Amino acid sequence: MALYKGFSFKNWKNDKSFTLTDVDIVKRDILNHIFTRKGERVGQRGFGTILQDLIFEPFDQDTITLASDQIRSVIDFDPRVELLSDDDYVVYPDFDKSFLFISARLYYIELDLTDILHINVEFEI
Repeated sequence: MALYKGFSFKNWKNDKSFTLTDVDIVKRDILNHIFTRKGERVGQRGFGTILQDLIFEPFDQDTITLASDQIRSVIDFDPRVELLSDDDYVVYPDFDKSFLFISARLYYIELDLTDILHINVEFEI
């Protein structure tokens, strides 16, 4: 029996299913939080990130650090997961393609397992 249950339309094309459980729903929730613009949610002005506002900024080290910090704060906010060490959160910038790849090895507390969440952010050139 699944501990966490939810749904998403994102997988409909691939497997004709709306249902997500456990690790998949936690990942989807984290990604939804990351890609929700801060102030966009009614009644929760502090929810979300400024990541969408950074997409048109110059792709330099300051922008990368700010984007990374925003994503890290979302992961730290979710009580269902934790990063066991700083080595579990790795940022790979590709300056040629203005692309940011983040890999976070998450420990799912109540599920007692670890899994990797990959986050891709493409900046405008």
